[in-house]
Amino acid sequence: MRLVTGIVANVDSGKTTLSESLLFASGAIRKMGRVDDKNSFLDFDNIERRRGITVYAKEAMLGDTITLIDTPGHVDFSSEMERSLSALDAAILIISAQDGVTGHTRTLWRLLEKHSIPTLIFLNKIDMPGIDIDKIKSEIISSLSDDIVSFPFSDIEEIAEKDDEVLEKYLSGEEITEDDISSIVSKRKLFPLLSGSALKNQGIDDILFVLEHYFKSKETKEEFGALLYKVSRDKNGKKLSHLKITGGKLKAKDEIGGEKVDEIRIYNGERYETVKEVDKGEVCAIVGLEKAKSGDTFGSNHNRIRSECEPVLVYSVSSDNSTDKPKLLRILKEVEEEFPEIKTRVISGDIEIMLMGEVQTEVICEIIQKRYGTTITLGEGKIAYKETILAPSYGIGHFEPLKHYAEVHLLLSPGERGSGLKFVTDLPKNDLDTNWQRLIRTHLEEKIHQGVLASFPITDITITLKAGRAHLKHTEGGDFREATYRAVRNALMKAESIILEPIYQFVLIVPLSLSGRALYDIERMNGTGRIEESSEGFVTIKGRCPVSTMNNYSQEVRAYTHGEGSLSVFPVGYERCHNEEEIIAGASYNPLSDLANPPGSVFCSHGAGFNVPWDMVEEYAHIEIVE
Repeated sequence: MRLVTGIVANVDSGKTTLSESLLFASGAIRKMGRVDDKNSFLDFDNIERRRGITVYAKEAMLGDTITLIDTPGHVDFSSEMERSLSALDAAILIISAQDGVTGHTRTLWRLLEKHSIPTLIFLNKIDMPGIDIDKIKSEIISSLSDDIVSFPFSDIEEIAEKDDEVLEKYLSGEEITEDDISSIVSKRKLFPLLSGSALKNQGIDDILFVLEHYFKSKETKEEFGALLYKVSRDKNGKKLSHLKITGGKLKAKDEIGGEKVDEIRIYNGERYETVKEVDKGEVCAIVGLEKAKSGDTFGSNHNRIRSECEPVLVYSVSSDNSTDKPKLLRILKEVEEEFPEIKTRVISGDIEIMLMGEVQTEVICEIIQKRYGTTITLGEGKIAYKETILAPSYGIGHFEPLKHYAEVHLLLSPGERGSGLKFVTDLPKNDLDTNWQRLIRTHLEEKIHQGVLASFPITDITITLKAGRAHLKHTEGGDFREATYRAVRNALMKAESIILEPIYQFVLIVPLSLSGRALYDIERMNGTGRIEESSEGFVTIKGRCPVSTMNNYSQEVRAYTHGEGSLSVFPVGYERCHNEEEIIAGASYNPLSDLANPPGSVFCSHGAGFNVPWDMVEEYAHIEIVE
């Protein structure tokens, strides 16, 4: 079974250079490429080579036993990086000896912990002048984990103490084997720390040794399972679905997700080999899954992959006169397959997309121009607010104009912050045919449901199908779409809703003399922060702050510190909006005037359909409320 490992790092930490060194050392390539020379093996896309950054996750083969996934390092492409984590058995976290542990390093560490990925840490660029290796290693251990141990391992007792079973074996006088150490590593109780220089091929053999001897593939199942961690397109425009096989086997011409597998490819950089089947533990690219999306799971995998790295700004989109709105929307939806975080949507007739930052904005515009010949223009970025509910709410949707019929009952329950939307079915197929139940779920998943306070998308809600009814003769698929949408809207009108705003996790470094000013600013911006480190005349302040108030603060920091200070931020989810009333008032939204999202229902009497207001639907419903 192959070990699938990925490289994660800050931008400019030497990630692509390390990939080249590992490929060279393993014999996969004969000559190392360079980012500066625009000839690296994995950054083969023209946009990547020109910009000198990794935009897309790429697969490569390190000999016969290891698959390497090189992930983007730039914060604007963090979603692509996090989606790739779901395919990994192990990770290599690069820390630059010049930069040390940054705010983004801490975010990467937290994501690796969230996805339970055993991790090797590589301290890169130790050949640079003025580097104090011991000091940086101490900083890494104190900042990330006490379970980080330098390799080669010199104290076996220290290793054994990480795990009770291994410690008992050690105290009994038995030899501690590679398998014992591998077991501790796989449980994330031990993180090997290696150091070297990727540019000068220092420490590369040690990385390969540690990967081969102390890391192992995750457990797999005999029944088929797979997760789709990435969508891309080849040079001919064919859609490629990149899968990690988590159980069983997948063969060409098999059917998954209701679609046939036309071709299975094993990629090695830009090149690929077509194979007849792939086994559990392997990654591959599939041709033929036209409906599949990043995050989809198949077979024995049931939980959809969700990324917490999501954009915090939303932009209106327009195009040149030769591209009408329907065509532009189709283009953006196709690009969204590769970058699902941009979440294209239509609000009040205007097309909007969500973007991570300036670099991703430029890349998306460039892709659309080159691939489709369309020039798009973006409006000013707005904060991407969301809405949720505080208590359960029951909604009914009924759609019964003449010769049509569908009724849907949904229970909306508040979920944990950051959980997104979840969809559950809680009724037997005898009450409603399974095909209709699946259709209702499809309609729930396909739409960006807008809240009733300010028309922001809803989130952190579990939507449970409680009841439904169809007519043997008159029900069509579109009837359940109407009934489902109205049921969601009906429940939201009854619920106690709130506004959520995106939050930055920040690391602010300023001269000690300006620490008071910095702390005052954070309080003024409705954030929280505290001084965590102080050295050589500078303080490091860490905390959380609303994106809306801190979004342009980096310019202010540079100004009042005369270029000596720095601010790094990373979106870490949503919290209740600090100025909710102001946001609602500014939106001037009336949910009853939104004809595209009606909360009421349509019933039929004497051969004619009539509208029933949202607060009277319960009286007319054909199915009793399900407790």
